[in-house]
Amino acid sequence: MRLWILLGFLLLPALAQGQGRYLVGRVLALTERGVALVEAEGRRLEALLPVDGGHYRVGQRVVLYQEGGRTYVTEPDRIPWLLGLLGLFALLAGLLGRGKGVRGLLGTFLSLLVVVYFVVPRVAAGGNPLLYAFLGSVGVLLLTVYLVHGVNRKTTAALLGTLASVALVLLLALFFTRALGFTGLASEEALLLRQWGGVDLVSLFLAGVVVGALGALTDVTVTQAAVVQALAHANPRFGPWELYRRGMEVGYDHIGSLVNTLVLAYAAGSLPLFLLLTKDPTPLRFLLNTEPFAAEMVSMVLGSLGLLLAVPLTTLVAAWFFRGGRGGPPEGHDHPH
Repeated sequence: MRLWILLGFLLLPALAQGQGRYLVGRVLALTERGVALVEAEGRRLEALLPVDGGHYRVGQRVVLYQEGGRTYVTEPDRIPWLLGLLGLFALLAGLLGRGKGVRGLLGTFLSLLVVVYFVVPRVAAGGNPLLYAFLGSVGVLLLTVYLVHGVNRKTTAALLGTLASVALVLLLALFFTRALGFTGLASEEALLLRQWGGVDLVSLFLAGVVVGALGALTDVTVTQAAVVQALAHANPRFGPWELYRRGMEVGYDHIGSLVNTLVLAYAAGSLPLFLLLTKDPTPLRFLLNTEPFAAEMVSMVLGSLGLLLAVPLTTLVAAWFFRGGRGGPPEGHDHPH
C-alpha cells in the first residue's frame, strides 16, 4: 500500500503538467466570505479557501495553486516543519547511534535514491513492478546491511537469510494472489494509476507485500546472526546443529515480539478500512471478502510469514558460517590478553 502511494505521487503529477502552477505564500488576512489575502512572490493576491478553511490563520505559510486567473489555497506549507523533524531525527541518530547511526542515515538516504531513481522510473516506463521492486530491494539490502554493519560473515548470513525468506514470501504471494483473484484495484491510488495506464497493478501489489516486510526482516536477521556469532565465539566446539538449536532459543523470542509488531504496523495503516466495519451495512463475512480487506489481510499475513521464515533460515546460515568458532569475536568484543 505504501509503495502505491509513493508511485502515485511520483507518477501522477505528469498528468497535471501545463494545467496551472504552484507557489508558496503567507496569509495576511482572512475574510468571512471564504477568501484569504495572501502575499506571494512580492505580490498581494486574493485566494479562495477550501470549504473547511477554518483551520487557517493569519501569518501562516500556505501552498497556493493558480489556474484560469484564480488562486486557491490548497494546503499549509508543511515542508519547513518536516525538515525540522528530519533534522531532529538525524541529530539524535548521530548522537545516540554514533557511527552506526550516521551510517544508518546514509543507508536510508541511498535506499530512497534506489527507489526513486531506479524502481519508480522503470515501473513508470511500463516495466514489471515486481521484478524491479525485487531488484531494488536487493540493492537496498546491500546498501543498508553492509554499509551499517560492515562486510563480514554476520551481515552476509543476515543478507542470505533475508533474501531466502523474501523469495519464499514472493512465491506464496504469487500463489495466493492468483487463487484469490486479485485485480490490484484495492485502493484509490490503484484506480488513479489504472487511468494513467501502463502499470501492472497485481504485480505492484505483490511488490508492496515484499518491500513492506523488508525493514522488519533486516532487523531480526542481523540480530539473529549476531546471536549465533556470540555463541560460536563463546564455545568454538559447538557444531552447526548445536549453534542452530541454541540460537533458536533467542529466535523464538524474536518471532513472538516482532510478529506482533508487524501485525500492529499493518493494522495501524489500515485503520480507515477497519472503521468501515462499523459503518458498512454489508455482513462481515462478505465485507471481509472484498478485495480491499482481503488484500490488507494477505499483506499482513505474508509479511508475518516472512518474519517467521527469516529467523530459522538466518540461524541456519549463520550456524554454518560460524561453526567451530569461525568468523572471530563479535564486534566490540574485548580480546583476551
